[in-house]
Amino acid sequence: MEIREYIKNGFEAYYARYNQVTEEGFCRWMRSDVPDVMKVADVDEEWSRWKLVPSSVSQEDVAALEGEFGLTFPEWYKAFISTYHHFFDVIPEQGIDEPFDRIQDMYNPLLCKLGYLPFSWDTEYGKIRCIDLQESLDEEKCGIYEIDHEILFEMDEENTDRSKLKESLVFLYPNFKTYFDHTFLERS
Repeated sequence: MEIREYIKNGFEAYYARYNQVTEEGFCRWMRSDVPDVMKVADVDEEWSRWKLVPSSVSQEDVAALEGEFGLTFPEWYKAFISTYHHFFDVIPEQGIDEPFDRIQDMYNPLLCKLGYLPFSWDTEYGKIRCIDLQESLDEEKCGIYEIDHEILFEMDEENTDRSKLKESLVFLYPNFKTYFDHTFLERS
């Protein structure tokens, strides 16, 4: 199966898994300020249920983002950020108007300079997740790591090298597909 189709199916499965509406009318996929094209239903004057909408992000948009980060993104990640507009809570949301706003918020000069692509922030525990893009040219061997944001933000950008940074990273997954499978498809 092609990567984009795999991501699409994973997003749809994850969305469907948590799309139940309670007797009180609540659903995990509710938020305020949902663009009309993404609305499933209004719950009240402020909150609406949202739906996945095919992404309008182009290859040129992704290339421009790569330029901002100073990194070449893996194919899995490119598909990940350009398949659907969404408001998932486990990854940076991608609305319709400014789909890369939250992704750009993930940018960290030290991580990017040392070859790590930050792609998610666990706000509950303060962990930043990143893809190691320098360990291997083979995307299947680009590990996923996390680092406590307080530790990262205390590091001196000028004097921290890759080996010093790596001491504070915690290995999570061997590659992005494994992360995706675990997070979105609940596969071990």
